Amino acid sequence: MRALLDSSPHPPGEPTSRKRKLAAILHADVVGFSRLMGADEVGTHQALGELRRAVDPLIAARGGRIVGTAGDSLLADFSSVVDAVGCALEMQRASRAINDPISPERRLELRVGVNLGDVIVDGDDIFGDGVNIAARLEALAQPGTVCISQTVYDQVRNKLDLDYRPLGSHRVKNIAEPVRAYAVGVPAAVPRARKGRRPFMAVAGAAALVVAGLVAWALHAGVGRELLGLGPASKPVEVASLAASARLAGRPSVAVLPFKNLSGESGQDFFSDGISEDVITALGRFSNLLVVSKSASFQFKGQNLGPGEIGRLLDARYLLEGSVRRAGDRVRVSAELTEAATGRHVWSEAYDGETKDIFAVQQDIARRVVGAAAVNLTRLEQERVLTRPTDSLAAYEYVLRGRDYFSHATREQNENARDMFQRAIDLDPNYAAAYAALGFAHHAAFLSGWTEFPEDELESAEALAQRALALDPAATSAYRLLSFIDIVKKRYDLGLRQIDRALEINPSDAENYEARGAILAWAGRASEALPWIEAALRFDHANASAAMQLCMASYFLGQDADAIAACDRVAARNPGRFAQTEIHPFLAAAYAQLGRAQDAAGERVITMRLSPFFDAERFAAQFGTEEARNRILAGLRKAGFQ
Repeated sequence: MRALLDSSPHPPGEPTSRKRKLAAILHADVVGFSRLMGADEVGTHQALGELRRAVDPLIAARGGRIVGTAGDSLLADFSSVVDAVGCALEMQRASRAINDPISPERRLELRVGVNLGDVIVDGDDIFGDGVNIAARLEALAQPGTVCISQTVYDQVRNKLDLDYRPLGSHRVKNIAEPVRAYAVGVPAAVPRARKGRRPFMAVAGAAALVVAGLVAWALHAGVGRELLGLGPASKPVEVASLAASARLAGRPSVAVLPFKNLSGESGQDFFSDGISEDVITALGRFSNLLVVSKSASFQFKGQNLGPGEIGRLLDARYLLEGSVRRAGDRVRVSAELTEAATGRHVWSEAYDGETKDIFAVQQDIARRVVGAAAVNLTRLEQERVLTRPTDSLAAYEYVLRGRDYFSHATREQNENARDMFQRAIDLDPNYAAAYAALGFAHHAAFLSGWTEFPEDELESAEALAQRALALDPAATSAYRLLSFIDIVKKRYDLGLRQIDRALEINPSDAENYEARGAILAWAGRASEALPWIEAALRFDHANASAAMQLCMASYFLGQDADAIAACDRVAARNPGRFAQTEIHPFLAAAYAQLGRAQDAAGERVITMRLSPFFDAERFAAQFGTEEARNRILAGLRKAGFQ
């Protein structure tokens, strides 16, 4: 219900006992209340009464005042913005406690908006834009979450240590200027520790760390049938439940620096880098640990910076670094976990064995890291890390070599990568990662025009991704590949389902955040895409691909200057042909929209040089909504494209 929306002062001429004040305004509403009343009027009314009995005292306890209620809506004001946000979070926790035992279709879930603004006080009522904005923020919130304005964010960000995820700027009804909004995550309740134990305690000594790791391993066993591919997920991934930055409350963050190659020959870098990358992947599957992306941490390869500086730049609490020395069939791996801020060594270990033992080494490193960080593990997370990808070390080496070739993004190196991945499959026909990697190579050939038969490349990529998932239902790269294929085929809803599965399996993978943002951007749903893209960039500030999606989303939102800044960022960091052919049309359109005709003409020339047969209508037709297609086509026409 929206009886509290669009509040406005009495018209001129009425008796005035009114005054103005600055207030923090909280607006709450029950999601789908009319539907619930239609299904069960008596039960829903009783449930609403129970919910109000739980949340109303929280407002009074925080010094707030309930201004009005209308059915399922509630309006309150506070003298302190910190108290208003704190109360909103407490209301959501109370609501969650009530809803946990109730089936999802019968739950009364709250959306809450909080704004700080000037209001008119008339008796017991408040009016004005400050109230209306709070109501609009509530409408932007996901069920079970809190949405705040920029003014609130500016006041509380240094006072409340919460997960703030930007939602971009929104034009809302009856408000002249766009409203910039932030979602605020509701921290989960900390489980009560066993008597005599402290949660999240740093433990000194290697033996104690092993014990801590084993204790953590035993906690929370037996969840997640759906994540093994044995049934549908119980609920979709929600924006508010995902890591939007590397500093979520209660979740330690770790950066894996590239392991040093001490083998005496630079040709073995692929092996040490591959071990580092696979440790990153393994750690990312622990839902209570945040892992900095490979592309972010690998930029420090060969640099001599202190742990404090690297930790600050990567926003990481812990740094994992090490070395690999390989001689024939023997390998020595050293690993060390450091607390970034203090430089304190938390844990270190050296492993000696045959190269065939490398998977056991990776597993033990991952286990020791999460044990040292006091992370709770589920049985499913444990199983994912302990699964051997292949029994053939030679096949694994071919995949690592293929990854190295693939990273160079040229036609020749792509062909070399495909050869390596195919050799891995020939050695082990059940190696899921090799199929997914080969599928990505086919997909890259399709995107970059390195083939005379592009549709065949796309079909091969899809078949390989499906084969990978048939062998390993937890192969996140295969889900991501399918989502990219779905973008090309305009199957946006299916693509979102694919990437949501990948995010459930590995909630720290920046590439999955970027992929979800890309799907939404190409679908023309730019306002929804923005927080996912920004999340990917928080994991990895140098992610040129995510910056490309930011360019697109910003342009579709009418933020042309932001689009230009993002596109320039991509052009400087990613010289790949496909990325360039996407960047320059958007730059041309954005410049034209801003009236910068000369700059737009320059980008048009570059576009036509890269793609002599560029067609503006065909380019615009790729996007999923008429609004998006019309805006890019209008910009291209202004830039002089025919």
